[in-house]
Amino acid sequence: MSEASRYWQLVRIDAGGNRKTQEIPAAKSFYTQLFEQLTSDDVPDTYIQRQLLDLYRHRSGDTALFAERCLLCFLSWIIEQGCLQLERKFGQNHNFTASDLFPYVLDDDGKLSVGVYQCFSQKILQSFDPQQSSLTTWAIMKLKQHPELNKFLLECGVYLISNWAILNDTQPKQLERIFKEFHVFSQGGLSDTAIKEAQSILESYHNIYRLQRLQQRRKGLRSKCIAPDTQQLQDIAQDIQKHTGQLFEIEVLSQKLQKLAAQLREYRIYVRGGSVQTSSLDAVYGGKYNSLIEEIPAPETNTILEENDEQTEFLKFYRHQFQLGLQQALAQVIESRVRYLERKKGDKSKMFLTALELSQCQKLAMNEIAEFLGLRAQYSITKLLKLQDLRTDVGQEMWVILKGSVIEKAKIYADIQALKNLDEQLKVILLEEIRQMIKNSEIQSRTMKNHLKADMFAEQLCEYLQTRKTN
Repeated sequence: MSEASRYWQLVRIDAGGNRKTQEIPAAKSFYTQLFEQLTSDDVPDTYIQRQLLDLYRHRSGDTALFAERCLLCFLSWIIEQGCLQLERKFGQNHNFTASDLFPYVLDDDGKLSVGVYQCFSQKILQSFDPQQSSLTTWAIMKLKQHPELNKFLLECGVYLISNWAILNDTQPKQLERIFKEFHVFSQGGLSDTAIKEAQSILESYHNIYRLQRLQQRRKGLRSKCIAPDTQQLQDIAQDIQKHTGQLFEIEVLSQKLQKLAAQLREYRIYVRGGSVQTSSLDAVYGGKYNSLIEEIPAPETNTILEENDEQTEFLKFYRHQFQLGLQQALAQVIESRVRYLERKKGDKSKMFLTALELSQCQKLAMNEIAEFLGLRAQYSITKLLKLQDLRTDVGQEMWVILKGSVIEKAKIYADIQALKNLDEQLKVILLEEIRQMIKNSEIQSRTMKNHLKADMFAEQLCEYLQTRKTN
């Protein structure tokens, strides 16, 4: 049943990024007049939405605008609930809250006038087909497909596709390449026997589960990819036995399918630019460095002390190079951006440098920066800074700078057998180190969470901006 106030109260974020509700008097008046003969306790949401949708799509003028505004208010509540669901499911393990998600999807300013900018809830409404689903179901689905939201979640290590859907659209012939090119570094590699077993399991999964879903789609039946039931698992097990002679208990088979899906999920997160679990060059666990030197055998040495000295020497070199690489990359990217903006009209380059300092060093909100620079809207600052692009460019420059010096230094400590894998191991680890630094900086910038580790990116950026001013 309907909670009527959701049709005239908008959930939005204020200029500081905080969640608030805003009552829209015109929407309340319109809704009350339209449904004055009914009480909120006996009006189904589907009925209300059908009436409002009809007015929105088939009327003009204020009637259409008011009907749209009521529907957009309702959608804001659904979008908020979707973000809260994501927080409950993934937030604690992946270090984000619903408040981190709101800026991507709660961008409705509550105005009635028709503008050039189209907010997310308007896009949901325009693409909604009441013959296919309910408005709530459609909104949640579109939320989970939001490109920028998904990009943020990927950076946190969350990939919003079920295990069973991942298995459905992975070809068995891809497994050998994935395991040999990716999991060889993240999990120590899989034997040829293990890869062949994974391929046979996936092939039989396709023969049973995937085939049944394709048959359902041909009949016009569409549903989420849920876990295979007992009968499907038995059929998959029998198919595996038929082709390989190997028989699995269905409990064991279910575990193997989920493990395979988890490995594929980790790979997809990685190739899409997200965060995966890898060993850090410089991580400390229980007082012991889990460093590259422990993963790649060092040359024979006469004493444990000498071996530890080599680890310490390499890690000292690596930390220094990482910081230098960041400093050089920041200088190159910022100066490149400044040169580009100097070709534009006005003082865009000066505004960029000022906004960058206010945002990253003084931690001002976008609306405060806009006011300081005399701009009307905070999105003007977001567009000017393009912080996500800036961080990505810096990360790419860092990789170019670091890969040569660090790999050459590491070769001094690696034996001949280890050298053939050294380049690829370092590529994976270095890229993940850079990615983790960028990810931490983005989370810090959005949330200002005190419990996160220091933001090296922002610290070096501010140091560079200060040096640039004094020179």
